[in-house]
Amino acid sequence: MNKVTWNQFKIPIKEVSLDVVLPSGQSFRWRQHGCEWVSVLSGHIIILRQKEDHILYRTIASTESLTTSMDVESVLNDYFNTSIKLSKLYRDFGARDAYFQTIAPLFSGIRILRQDPWETLCSFICSSNNSIKRITQMIENLCLTFGTYVASYDGVAYYTFPRAADLCADSSAVQRLRALGFGYRAAYVYKTALKVHNWELSGHKLSELRGSTYQDVREFLLEFPGVGPKVADCVCLMAFDCHGSVPIDTHMWNIIQKRYAKVVKIRPAKSKTLSKATYDDISSHLRALWGGYAGWAQSVLFISELRKTP
Repeated sequence: MNKVTWNQFKIPIKEVSLDVVLPSGQSFRWRQHGCEWVSVLSGHIIILRQKEDHILYRTIASTESLTTSMDVESVLNDYFNTSIKLSKLYRDFGARDAYFQTIAPLFSGIRILRQDPWETLCSFICSSNNSIKRITQMIENLCLTFGTYVASYDGVAYYTFPRAADLCADSSAVQRLRALGFGYRAAYVYKTALKVHNWELSGHKLSELRGSTYQDVREFLLEFPGVGPKVADCVCLMAFDCHGSVPIDTHMWNIIQKRYAKVVKIRPAKSKTLSKATYDDISSHLRALWGGYAGWAQSVLFISELRKTP
């Protein structure tokens, strides 16, 4: 039996806590197998193990990609946004916000992932009025049905995330998505795939928008079916380097009413819904409080609230 070879990715747990970040609703494709986290990145199965001052990793390639070399460490550096030093951000947020300073020691290592724009857009269209558990199941069904088989690990088959073109090529895609549990979101996903595919056929890529202003990226995203302010802000933050984007869902709305009502100049309310104008105003106040990486502060508060929810 061949000995399994692990490589080291130098990043301490205080800079990224896999057990907290990976199941927190940023990505919906990581599986936990004992002490390992497993997913597919760049067409390869990636297996991670957390250590105190580094992450162990190894990969499994598909038969088709065996001849294609991949710089795994570069992929991981990009995916985990390692050029951004989390400890520095935490200090800055704590200096700006007394409440953040109180919870930060309890929630270290929470960073924003830098994900594929199409996968992120598609995934968060599925997130409206939904739970992380159900979104994860929907995305898994999407990959099993429309993605390409990569390999199996620990008895589980792994597939790529389908391209927009893969969905467009299937004339029954909407019906199949509905059968997979997508409901009304099936039409949104399909129509979005059509728009993205047509954009790609004209010689563009979604990733070209990285480097554009937050407002420009957000307005672009709001043109897609099923994308409102919250979904657009999630995609801006997690795929397009818009670090000041502050998504506000029901968890954040709860925190804002309890902890930040004076900061955002609102009165606590029973309503869980916000008008676009109120949503945008609240986000603007939080950006002023937390600075250019406000979305990273939001993620810490979001997870702190998520952990309280049964």
